[in-house]
Amino acid sequence: MKDLLVEIGTEELPAGVINPLLEYLKESFIRILGCENIKVYGTPRRLALYVENLPNERSMEEQLIVGPPKKVAYDEEGKPTKALLAFLERNQANIENLIEVRKGDNLYVGIKKVVEGKTPMERLQEEFESVLLSAPLPKSMRWDSTNLRFSRPIRWICALYGEEIVDIKFGKVKSDRKTKGHRFLSPGWIELKEAREYEQSLKENYVIPSYKERLEIILSELMYEAYSLGADLEKPEGLLEEVTNLVEYPVVLSGEFDEKYLELPDKVIVTVLAHHQRFFCLKKDGKLLNRFLAVSGNIPKDESLVVKGYQKVVKARLEDALFFYKEDLKVPLSDLVPKLSGVIFHPKAGTMLEKTHRLMEISKKLCEQLKLDQETTQKCLRAAYLSKADLLTNMVRELDELQGYMGMVYAQKQGEDPEVAIALYEQYLPKAEELPRSKVGLVLSLADKIDHVVSLLKVGEKPSGSSDPYGIRRAINGIFLLVEEFELDIDLSEFSLPEDFVRSRFENYLEKYGYDVARAVLEVCNLLKPLSCIKNAQEIARLKEESIFKDIVSAYRRVVRILPKDWMGDTVREELLTQQEEKELWETVKSLEEDCHEILQLSRLKEPIDRFFDRVLVMDPNQDIRENRLALLFRAKKLFNRFADFSQLVYKEEV
Repeated sequence: MKDLLVEIGTEELPAGVINPLLEYLKESFIRILGCENIKVYGTPRRLALYVENLPNERSMEEQLIVGPPKKVAYDEEGKPTKALLAFLERNQANIENLIEVRKGDNLYVGIKKVVEGKTPMERLQEEFESVLLSAPLPKSMRWDSTNLRFSRPIRWICALYGEEIVDIKFGKVKSDRKTKGHRFLSPGWIELKEAREYEQSLKENYVIPSYKERLEIILSELMYEAYSLGADLEKPEGLLEEVTNLVEYPVVLSGEFDEKYLELPDKVIVTVLAHHQRFFCLKKDGKLLNRFLAVSGNIPKDESLVVKGYQKVVKARLEDALFFYKEDLKVPLSDLVPKLSGVIFHPKAGTMLEKTHRLMEISKKLCEQLKLDQETTQKCLRAAYLSKADLLTNMVRELDELQGYMGMVYAQKQGEDPEVAIALYEQYLPKAEELPRSKVGLVLSLADKIDHVVSLLKVGEKPSGSSDPYGIRRAINGIFLLVEEFELDIDLSEFSLPEDFVRSRFENYLEKYGYDVARAVLEVCNLLKPLSCIKNAQEIARLKEESIFKDIVSAYRRVVRILPKDWMGDTVREELLTQQEEKELWETVKSLEEDCHEILQLSRLKEPIDRFFDRVLVMDPNQDIRENRLALLFRAKKLFNRFADFSQLVYKEEV
């Protein structure tokens, strides 16, 4: 057994595609090579897969060979026809080897043969090019006359099985034993004698091929620099991961900027440096320092000169931001709202001003449903009115990820109510694990998501497959999450949400409690009143493995097993209840109909249902008695269905 190396050398790949590409390639190679222990390497200039001790043995595969139809294979006396004998001779088989093969409504004869399959290297040679062509890429490009596409031009392929070159290609690029080191620190070719030299050879030529190792190096150096200043490192979401895939050999450098820029809100500085330069900021005692850390992909000949260049760029960016900030503060947010008529929300769903008016209407309805007082309601309406005004500020036009945050900052500076101001930021929550903290922010967040879903679905922007360019799924999941986290008893039917879409997304949301629990609850609950559905799912998931709950499910199944599927009669005539067991069940049902608010209360039905089925003949010859007993069972079923369709629940022994 030998080690396998396959490296795809490229022009600089976008940072965001490297890890998804490596995951895709790993899954593809697992299928092709038939092994799981595949190590992946990825940098801006290479994607590589490595397998230790890979056997290259020819596999044996069972092959089904279909022959003539059965009616053609045998004559009227059941003897083999010439067609069947020819089939057997052609495949060197006997009649004893024949099996029946059904294809649609027709029967054929066939045989199963064990044949030699292909070796992993043969499969790799056959499928390599098609695997790259099928890679999931947000964008791809052509670069030569072959018209083959990939994320960036492929410049070399290094493929070795032990010391042997694996003959694979992509377009005009054929495999070899050569790779390249760092673009500037090791510009020449590196010739590998065998696969196992790969990682060490790259490190000797200033390339850290492992994403995980580069990330650990970068984080360690950043934390060391922060520690030396007695500061804490600010890590905007995704920045560390992005920087790791921007460099092959990380070097951390430290710079500073003029203290006057600390007049800007902290998040503005952090975002400007992260967005434009991929730099990290530092805080000490909760306050931002006028320092930054940069991750270079090269060892500088003159570090001070490089840092001066960084500082010059940072100064220009922060000077622009400070100018935008001061100019924006001159114009009240309320003065910007009418100008939203010139900002398109969606070509078919109107302008941002129209959206603003819809948000005010939705917010008012939510306040009524949540029984909020008049003062809070007025704050919610004011927040809805100002919610999109910051789209017209200079700062948000430059850095759209600050939308909402800048609205909050400007509203605070301009004397708006504190709850109104913070709601302008909280309308875009939940984000990561951050949730709205104010009632006004919660209402505006719900209103924004409800309008997003309703208005976009109304104009035909329904998500399909993995495509959801407008984030509609994310918005409706946000609604469910807010309802669950804050136990909001709201009725979504008042907002014209389409039930079919709500159901499919709600089922997906509830699957965290078990796919069977999700289906059981949604089969019977009013999904436009999501809180009760969520609570039932939570309770069922919690109780599911308890013996008393299994008794409830068992009782339910006994009831529904005998009820006709279309049975709807629920009138119970007490004068027709002749046996003690049915009278006891009826009294229990009536009692629970008056007071049954928790699932465990249904356990009171277990014993009377068992006694009923043990001693009462449901399908009595007398039609009136039979129908009366079915009506009694139907009333019992309706009690269960207040919470879920218990027949949908699955236990381990049933899987």
